[in-house]
Amino acid sequence: MTPDGKVGLGFFGYGFMSEAHLEGLGFVDDGVALGICGPNLDRARATASRHGIDFITSDPDELLSIEGLDGVVIATPDHTHYDLTMQSINAGRHVFVEKPIANNAEQGREMYAGVKSNNLRSMVGFTLRANPLVQQVRRMIDDGEIGKILNLHAERYNSSMLHGSPKRNWKTDPGSTSAGVVADLGSHAIDLVQFWAGPITKVAASLETHVKEGIDDSGETFPLELDDEANLLVKFASGANGTVLTSRIGLIDSHKPLGRSNFTIGGTKFAFVTDGVMEAQRHRPGHDPEIVDPNLPLEEADHAGVLAFFGERMMRNFVRSIKEGRDIAPTLADGLRTQEVIDAAIEAAKRGIWLDVPQVE
Repeated sequence: MTPDGKVGLGFFGYGFMSEAHLEGLGFVDDGVALGICGPNLDRARATASRHGIDFITSDPDELLSIEGLDGVVIATPDHTHYDLTMQSINAGRHVFVEKPIANNAEQGREMYAGVKSNNLRSMVGFTLRANPLVQQVRRMIDDGEIGKILNLHAERYNSSMLHGSPKRNWKTDPGSTSAGVVADLGSHAIDLVQFWAGPITKVAASLETHVKEGIDDSGETFPLELDDEANLLVKFASGANGTVLTSRIGLIDSHKPLGRSNFTIGGTKFAFVTDGVMEAQRHRPGHDPEIVDPNLPLEEADHAGVLAFFGERMMRNFVRSIKEGRDIAPTLADGLRTQEVIDAAIEAAKRGIWLDVPQVE
């Protein structure tokens, strides 16, 4: 804790998601950002300046040694999550890590075991989980309003690969991330359907790369190898069936801040449809659709605005979990559950078969 009793957080990364979390943390009275760490000190300095942070470094050990530091926020490229998380755990720091939590489930298992054995708090950046609307749907399920869930379908699309020629960056580099859209947008959707319907136990998948070339800073073309469309068939432990469809070539709803976001839950009492962000309806036999109003102040928000709103809620929960010494979901256990599905989907697509998904205790 800091001398004035606030939870001190350090930030690995200075990009889009770090900005969203820093913006959100600014509204949390009992939490404060103490420093930023990243390889480009000019970018770190610029982000730090915007948020009134004095300490910047390119050395993780220096960030982890700041006096009053309780935890870290890891919002860096996927391939760095494992090393930074394990380094932070070894330094006794609580960890918030962006999704997907690692390059593979083997790394994720070690990360999860690390926080458990060291009695540390953890959280994962599943943005939609921070939405009161998403929590409201979960309460309706828990209260039995929907009845037995029979099926659940998720769509997460954007059209980012169709906006000019894709650029070379860590999201298009197989050395920096192990998968494409199935791990990026897919991680949000996979986590959310498991939050609502329970664990996925089997998966079959088709992963495709439709856009074959990008252009780097020099104007030269380079091959695109990661999936830009992923279609998953899933079976839940409850007996429900479902689909998870994600794409970076999806033009539907491309005018919206998060692109196409659509979830349907079919139950024995009624069905539910929501974008997981602002809109939701109940459907019952013999009734017109009933609007569920979560009363969220997001009508005019752009992508950054939506993320900052949910960033505040995530940072508030992370700070509270540290202060109260208890886990607040989504934790690394939830992150690992999603990573297990991602890994199984990638292998199932390669082999053209259904695969069992390892379960997380």
